Amino acid sequence: MYKPLLAIALAACASSTAFAQARPPIPAVVLTHMNELDRRCIAAGGREGQGRYVVAQDFTGDGRLDYLLSEGDYDCVGRPGLFRPGGVARVDIFVVDARNNARRVYSDQLIGYRVLAGKPAKVQIARRGAACGPGSSASTQCAAQLAWNGHGFGEGVSVSDARAPAAPANPPAAPAAGATAAAAGAAPAPLVVSPEARPRFLADCRRAYVSRSADAARWADQQCVADWDKITASAAATDALLVALPAAPGQAVSLASLRQRLGGVRWAGKVRSRELSASGSLGRLEVSVTGSPAARTLAVNWMEVGAEPPYDIVGAMRARGVTLTEIACEEFGSGEWQRVFAGVAPGRAPFRLEVAQRVAPTANANSYYGATIDLSGTAPAATGGRQVCTNPSNLL
Repeated sequence: MYKPLLAIALAACASSTAFAQARPPIPAVVLTHMNELDRRCIAAGGREGQGRYVVAQDFTGDGRLDYLLSEGDYDCVGRPGLFRPGGVARVDIFVVDARNNARRVYSDQLIGYRVLAGKPAKVQIARRGAACGPGSSASTQCAAQLAWNGHGFGEGVSVSDARAPAAPANPPAAPAAGATAAAAGAAPAPLVVSPEARPRFLADCRRAYVSRSADAARWADQQCVADWDKITASAAATDALLVALPAAPGQAVSLASLRQRLGGVRWAGKVRSRELSASGSLGRLEVSVTGSPAARTLAVNWMEVGAEPPYDIVGAMRARGVTLTEIACEEFGSGEWQRVFAGVAPGRAPFRLEVAQRVAPTANANSYYGATIDLSGTAPAATGGRQVCTNPSNLL
């Protein structure tokens, strides 16, 4: 059933549509990915061939060229199949902004794909096995057309051939108790940072520091700008956590749907531990998911030796209009703490957010930062005996 979709080669796409537009310089992040494939090929004993594995097209409709990289179409001479183990290969889509900066918004292991000409160009994909969702067997195959939602690429319509959309080959399994058929539906609309968020944060931040010590008036402004930079650096992680939430209480988000929503995550072919149902990376952050077929939690974690944690997901959520009420807090020293919040965000079910941080006490020790969000769609219960945390980062 999927042969017409899987048989279309990248070379055909490239020759007919991929480079029809005038192309600006390839963004650095795309070039880095291309160079990494060259390095891996050479390290494996091969050499770079002439095959086309990059498609440059406008995939979002904004008139700018974006980039699709298909590792399975990379020609590593002497090591054929290096990037296509088991008949599957990674496909990444990078979206380009007005400054010609690119960000990865889609990454998945596929058995096939094709690009359809249009404004914007459309991408159809084919998967097999567990990636097709709950109830799928190892031999199950499914195909879909990706749809741009302003934030990432989710699956729009299911397709079975090149001619017209068709019903899915495998109907979805019945939802678990307490879930609804809408559990794996479309992701909620992304939340944006309001224009007044930064000046409001800087004012509140200064007030918080000065309230602790009058001497802070000399350095608070500079420190608050650095604190806002942490909020900016948390954008991708914060958007991922918020887009993963169910739209209403009682709904569940299937693992397959979660992977589709988190288009910027580079999913690993093998999970890091038995406790996880999926894992991957988002920039410098490790991504972990528990629960299957319905996802239970989504976590992002960072660790580095001797560095200052560069993230503030709590501040980034508040900058997007999310209400976070601290319900538990525990300090383990001046640079280590754990906080628990009850969260309410527009267009989403209530949620529980747990954030932990440790600043390395010595230069050769590990610093870490992590945030875990509950995807059950239920409001967390308040805990008794709430501790009052005094760490400056807890005051805002």
